[in-house]
Amino acid sequence: MRTYFTFLALIAFSLTTEAQTFIPKDTIIANNIFQVEFSDDSRSMVWCENLGGGQAKVWYADLDLNTGLPDFVNKQPIDTIQGQGWPYWGQDNVSRFFLIKNKNGHIKYIRRTGFNTLTQFDLGPVNNDDKSLLNINSDSTKSYFWVNYIVKNPLSTDLDSLFVFRSDNPANRIFINAEKKNTGGSAYELTFPRWLAQSEQLAYPFRPFTNQPYWDIKFWNGQTQISTQVTNDIPSSIFNHHVDDLPFRLPQFPNDTFMFSSKAAQKVAIYQKTGSYFTEVQLYTSPTSIVPTTLTSFEPFTICGNKTYGAYQVYGGGGIPGTTGGEIYLLSIFGDTIHTKISGYDGDIAVDPEYVIGNDKVWIFYYGKATGFGNFNLHRCETPLIPCMTIGLNEQAEKSNYTVFPNPFSEKITISNATGSETYYLSNSLGQPIFKGKNIEQENFSFLQKGIYFLKVTNLDRQQTIKLIKQ
Repeated sequence: MRTYFTFLALIAFSLTTEAQTFIPKDTIIANNIFQVEFSDDSRSMVWCENLGGGQAKVWYADLDLNTGLPDFVNKQPIDTIQGQGWPYWGQDNVSRFFLIKNKNGHIKYIRRTGFNTLTQFDLGPVNNDDKSLLNINSDSTKSYFWVNYIVKNPLSTDLDSLFVFRSDNPANRIFINAEKKNTGGSAYELTFPRWLAQSEQLAYPFRPFTNQPYWDIKFWNGQTQISTQVTNDIPSSIFNHHVDDLPFRLPQFPNDTFMFSSKAAQKVAIYQKTGSYFTEVQLYTSPTSIVPTTLTSFEPFTICGNKTYGAYQVYGGGGIPGTTGGEIYLLSIFGDTIHTKISGYDGDIAVDPEYVIGNDKVWIFYYGKATGFGNFNLHRCETPLIPCMTIGLNEQAEKSNYTVFPNPFSEKITISNATGSETYYLSNSLGQPIFKGKNIEQENFSFLQKGIYFLKVTNLDRQQTIKLIKQ
């Protein structure tokens, strides 16, 4: 373990003290909502409404980052799906968008082009595969995006197959892996492939021993279209990468790659890639009293530039998530010592935690219901976390003549003394990207929430960071 992990433990006092006095508040804010997905900048939400018969309607709403509530009054209907055409968020060098497979089998992606403004694109059925568990990558530097999906039992009654295709050549499907069906259902219903953000790398599970219910992880690289094994654990140990292993990077460690792994015996593990393989760098025991239990759906996020947390899901037994009672926990990693239950409906099913970083609070959403009854509802949990509004600003005077006006701004900004060769990077107070490119004066930022933003101007060896206020 590196020394910076020990260093980060020294910053624990303030938030640890606050967590000790924190009282969870779990509120149901909407009914008949499941498969909730938030954009990574917390501005937008998509979800499904159960229509019965395996069908669901997909909806979209913007969020108010002051209240942490979706704008249900102006929610927009998107399409109807059949089975597992659930929405997922992605990104390319144009904008953020979400992707669905509608009831007619068409792959559609819907770009967020402004506040409460969407533009739909239809790729058609793409190919004749009966696709499930679709997901997409997010890479703001690319003009295309990858879509991965599962085909159940395409070769025999025992195997499920993992495929990908690229948005600029959707007819060219690429086979990655086939795995034997689990006893409890489809192999890839219980083992979800996940993309590493800002990359073309897909983490997916595989069985190193065909006849054992034991998984390791490979990374498939979209550039080389080659898979590489990245974990090599012992089948008889608790090291069993079986559900929702999520690779991620952190702004405080820009050159490192990490991975969450849910394990047996109530263990939450964080792995770091060192050389060819990931190795465990932190291990936590969940405080849950549910036994036997499965831990999954870890959602990492960073606030204040160097404090990283994750919400994860606990459910009873070893079946499919969403079928047994569970809980939602908040865990800090590489920082303070928060590890607390934030859901308040004990005994209910609790599925798929998602974070929303507001202007002065952090909330965790999940969908849940009483065990065995009715439709899922949307829950929102308070957390003890408060975003830092000025992190990332270099307060020292920088030697440059760039200024921005108007500041505060409402829609467009103008750069004084620009030569035309500058590159601009606009981010919010959490360091999340808003814009990167050269023609920032042509952009309309009216969709942004009120708050503090930072504009980095780069020109050869000159660089300046300017604090902006959106009104």
